[in-house]
Amino acid sequence: MLLPELGYLRRVGLALTGSRAEADELVQETVLRALRYFGGYKGDGFKPWMAAIMRNAYRDRRRPMACAVAADDQQIQGIADSAPDPEQQALAKDNSTRLRGLIAALPDALREILVLREFAGLSYAQISVALGIPVGTVMSRLSRARDDLRIAWLADDDKAAS
Repeated sequence: MLLPELGYLRRVGLALTGSRAEADELVQETVLRALRYFGGYKGDGFKPWMAAIMRNAYRDRRRPMACAVAADDQQIQGIADSAPDPEQQALAKDNSTRLRGLIAALPDALREILVLREFAGLSYAQISVALGIPVGTVMSRLSRARDDLRIAWLADDDKAAS
């Protein structure tokens, strides 16, 4: 049950930490905690349960976040590599770096929900279970996170144009 989810856990770990090494450590810690507390698993959904463990392990570390996006530079460049124009590739890399910075600047509560929804692919109900909050709160925080991200992106555009 756990082995098929390791890729998923690594993606979530990368989204939370922004570092492969830290993500691997976080996955390892999450798996150890899951094994230790498996008796408390109620069968409500394995992914949300694991996401909640990972979130708690991450918070316990109390390390400042360097980046909050689950895509490392190679993955983002892989998307941009389909464009033959080096200028477009450079622009895509700049945009991905900019997006990572803007996501990292979101408050923890908003960033966590955005990462769990957009990068971990959890449903609203699964996020609700993972974070222990009502579905309505998940929906409102996700909406606010998206709005704040859009506003920050546009403000950054305006600042760059000036």
